[in-house]
Amino acid sequence: MYQSRIKLLQAGQPFNIVVIELEEDPAIKLLSHLPGRAADDVPVGAPVEAIFVEVAPGRRVYEFRVIE
Repeated sequence: MYQSRIKLLQAGQPFNIVVIELEEDPAIKLLSHLPGRAADDVPVGAPVEAIFVEVAPGRRVYEFRVIE
């Protein structure tokens, strides 16, 4: 994503948008991004793990990172 309309995401542009397919049920797919990865450094098919980031006191969101 090079031009996000979401102000909170604009500082990190460009960023990648990925489709996560669950191993347990490939019919379930999640959209996310891979924070800390360059937009052109996304390994297709790589395993990922969920991490939880606190965005406000008592509020967490999930993100994914590549398992190296």
